[in-house]
Amino acid sequence: MGACFYVLFDEKDDSMTKKEKIYKFVSAPDYRPVDRDGLAAAMAMPEKSLPHFHRELTALLEEGELVESRKTGRILTRKAAGLEAGVLRVNPKGFGFVVREGGGEDLYVRGEDFHSAVNGDLVLVHPLKTEKDGRSRWAVYRVLRRGTQRVVGKLRLYSGLGIVTPDNERLPREIFVTDNGKALDGQKVIVKITGYPSDGGLHGEIEEVLGFPEDFGVDVLSVIRDYDFEVEFPKKVLTQAASVPTELSPGELAGRLDLRDRQIITIDGDDSKDLDDAVSLEKTENGWRLGVHIADVSAYVLPGSPLDKEALKRGTSVYLVDRVVPMLPPRLSNGICSLNEGEDRLTLSVLMDMDKNGVVKRSEFHKSVIRSAHRMTYNNVEKIFEGDLELEERYGDIVPMLRDMRTLSLKLKKRAAERGYIELALPEAKAILDGEGRAVGIELRRFSEATEFIEQFMVAANMAVAKFLCEKNIPAVFRVHGLPDENKLRTVRQLVSGMGINPNLSTAEILKAAEGSESEAVVSALILRSMAKAVYATENLGHYGLGADYYCHFTSPIRRYPDLVCHRALKAAIEGDEAALRLLRRTNAEAAERSSDRETAAEHCERDVLDMKKAEYMEQFVGQDFHGVISSVTSFGFFVALPDTVEGLVSVTSLADDYYVYDEKALCLRGERTHREFRLGAAVDVTLVAASRENRKIEFIVRGQNVRKPAKKEGASDGGKQKRKNSGAKQKRISRVLHRRKNRGRH
Repeated sequence: MGACFYVLFDEKDDSMTKKEKIYKFVSAPDYRPVDRDGLAAAMAMPEKSLPHFHRELTALLEEGELVESRKTGRILTRKAAGLEAGVLRVNPKGFGFVVREGGGEDLYVRGEDFHSAVNGDLVLVHPLKTEKDGRSRWAVYRVLRRGTQRVVGKLRLYSGLGIVTPDNERLPREIFVTDNGKALDGQKVIVKITGYPSDGGLHGEIEEVLGFPEDFGVDVLSVIRDYDFEVEFPKKVLTQAASVPTELSPGELAGRLDLRDRQIITIDGDDSKDLDDAVSLEKTENGWRLGVHIADVSAYVLPGSPLDKEALKRGTSVYLVDRVVPMLPPRLSNGICSLNEGEDRLTLSVLMDMDKNGVVKRSEFHKSVIRSAHRMTYNNVEKIFEGDLELEERYGDIVPMLRDMRTLSLKLKKRAAERGYIELALPEAKAILDGEGRAVGIELRRFSEATEFIEQFMVAANMAVAKFLCEKNIPAVFRVHGLPDENKLRTVRQLVSGMGINPNLSTAEILKAAEGSESEAVVSALILRSMAKAVYATENLGHYGLGADYYCHFTSPIRRYPDLVCHRALKAAIEGDEAALRLLRRTNAEAAERSSDRETAAEHCERDVLDMKKAEYMEQFVGQDFHGVISSVTSFGFFVALPDTVEGLVSVTSLADDYYVYDEKALCLRGERTHREFRLGAAVDVTLVAASRENRKIEFIVRGQNVRKPAKKEGASDGGKQKRKNSGAKQKRISRVLHRRKNRGRH
């Protein structure tokens, strides 16, 4: 075995990193586990290379790729040790699941087996005995990486001790803080975690005071910070942004295709300020020439610069009910990078020649400069299509092009359906706020024909860019979406059968069958949950939901980091910049992983803020009746979605007319005596009994039902006794912490 080392660790061999060479040695079929020194000896490690060897070995152990036996100190691979790695996701009820890195079934972990791990941590787990229900049980072996360093919560002061209760119900309910500083009892604060003791209690120090929960904007700010997004930009980022010119200089136009004389327009929402995409359309002898022109953010955000590092850290802009948390400072996003009407702007243009049926025959990619002729809105385009004469006259120069865009969009939509595009009918809502930031209404977002054709044009450009990058073997970040899980699809078919839909239909046909029904959104949500999550990757794997063999995100570089990376890749390909390509090969993996992570965080942040405002809006309607559809069924009750997307829980304990049993396969609750069913997708009338902005929860009962108190188990204490018991337990924990502080330094 000794001679193998010199081959594996040859400094001139660049085919693998040094860590990969060590891992390959330990993974060899004939490897026999030894400790650190034994491994060095088995690999005939030269004396001068020992420090470097131990650094690389330690790194592999810290990453969990290799494991050091606690009993013998022997080194072996994670697989050989029978361990699995993944992220711990905790249920508010106290148990959790580890989502494995390589995919596969999630691993069940009891709360007592978390040890020092908390929600979001990357952990190694080992198997325990199987549960009575046949489910495998696992326990945390070691925490590899902490997923939570800062927590948002409410501060309470007890006997000189500060305790912060996290807003996130998946975290331990108490964080002991060493010094509350200027924070007052009842305020929302940000705590930096300083200790993760094995009993589940966290320790930390207050970093920032957000304010009292009822203060203006603190509710939304708390959610923003809970997902680790920053509202303000660092000083050095703002300083660099301030140095970016507000107008183009003649020198910047060199080497660019000048399209300023073309009829190019932007179409966005009424309140949009970061306009990063523009479109043009010309009729040709054989069909159409569609132009998609995207702001060249890469001209101003250079790799490794403060602007770039901050953009990578944020990953995406976050769009909330009362504000936008931008990826780039407003000086760029709303200024030189925004394709404002009548202003010269640097762009990357995709020019696609299509036949009369919308089939792309040829694509061109250019560094360009444009001047938007009009800043159009979806509403105004829709009004023009509806016959608004005043708007037709005002925008008479582009009305024919708009009508052509609508025609081409219909052809592209037809082609999308033919290639397998899955069009989900998921209603979107926005909260209407008053001047004090309180929700006074919930409004469904309207999707116009203009929204439709802009989306179709952007998808076409993204597909064209991805195909070009793949064909030229250019390193990039792709948007990938895998095939749905077959078991989940079978479950979907079984469930829609209970809604009266033929389960033998294809996914697209099932969606079509549900169109226009009260359960349409529920069916779409079911199909969405059966699909894999779209993520970013350095390898093009296709996009199932769009039916696309090649796909990337290219059209929104102001608000998404992967789009900025694709701009750099496309420009490097156009310019033949080998240095830029080498840099992309080194950095794309980090960009893809970070972007996927931040996208998920942004989605959850936006959802939580909207849920909070929905609950706030519903507080005024307690006691009123509503008509909705059962959107989800669980063992503890079912959720009801109203037409405006407000959703609340009907607890099984409130169903007083019978004892209801949960049928997991049919996703329904069924009465034992009456056989009454509450089934997924069924319409139901409910009464609102509770709504809480602070908890982001809404509770209904079935209309006409009287709320039934849960039966008290024999020997159980009443609520008052239980409350006193919980309070006493908390006081004991506080006393222990105070005692430890008092005696700190005595031993």
